[in-house]
Amino acid sequence: MKECVIVGYPNSGKTLFALNFACFLGSKSVDITARSYDGLLTCRHLSIADAKNELCSMALHKTRLLQSMVLKMPIGKATVMFKLTDTCGISEQIHSDQTIRCAMAQTLGLVRCADFILHIIDLSRMRKNEVQDQQIDQEIYQYGIARQNYIMLANKTDLPMVKENITRLSAEFPHAQVIPISALYSDGFKEVKAYVARNI
Repeated sequence: MKECVIVGYPNSGKTLFALNFACFLGSKSVDITARSYDGLLTCRHLSIADAKNELCSMALHKTRLLQSMVLKMPIGKATVMFKLTDTCGISEQIHSDQTIRCAMAQTLGLVRCADFILHIIDLSRMRKNEVQDQQIDQEIYQYGIARQNYIMLANKTDLPMVKENITRLSAEFPHAQVIPISALYSDGFKEVKAYVARNI
């Protein structure tokens, strides 16, 4: 079973994307397997609504461990299963909380062995002529392009002030395939589904 890892800056919308994408694929509930840095596994069954209420937050680093869901996707006449894994947001700063530092290291470790990478960028955090925390995003981008199993999701297109940022993003990361999405409203998910279907 192939694994798709979702990576990005804290609060870029990774968890909301994961849960709404599961819903887009037809899931009304999910079995979430959480993997801590020390290898402890916990499994929970939640409705999509309950999972969003519990796991999504505006607080930084709400996600502090790997959270995986096994999802089904119809491809032609077959149904293919794949693993979608949400991760701790990564940033350039060395965080003061050891748990978060370990979670970031866990994320980076998974990126190296995942079958493909969904890199989420928060368009609302972009400043003029400057991509959010450009160095860490550039590193994810360069690694993903080198492995050729990478796509960039430009999130929060539902916000009116971010439209021009999509063009700037494409210029800043010229070799990335960029799909504009709204994790909140599931916009662009048809294109994401097509990408995932080609890679599983």
